[in-house]
Amino acid sequence: MSFDEEWNRLVAEAGRRREVQTRLASAKGDAPGGTGLENADFGLDDGPVRSKASGIRTVNAEARSKSKLADAQAAGKSHPGWFAGAASDERVEAWQHQLHKLGDLVEDAADGLTKAMDQQIGHDRSMAARLRASARWLEGA
Repeated sequence: MSFDEEWNRLVAEAGRRREVQTRLASAKGDAPGGTGLENADFGLDDGPVRSKASGIRTVNAEARSKSKLADAQAAGKSHPGWFAGAASDERVEAWQHQLHKLGDLVEDAADGLTKAMDQQIGHDRSMAARLRASARWLEGA
């Protein structure tokens, strides 16, 4: 390699380093010598998902408290000669059982949503930590 070729290669490499340092410097915080990425906003926001999951739980809890139907047998007793009260009680009990099963599925879905969000945010935070480490390494290069 000739002197001119080596000189041009070194100049180009220095230019690339300056460009990287300039980009990193624009991300620096107040900490001297630091990248400032410790508090960088990577858009990791679990608030909306937690809010939705909480809303699902609240609505489900309210629905559970309202799903208690009046005693169907009372209607049968208040109308002499009606024999539908006991059968109606059976249907109401079966319906309430089904509603509780559906409510349990809703709770499971809210739990699954929260768990999936926690895993995703954890993965994102891990990736952000790796990006910070790479930035520090580049800054020291």
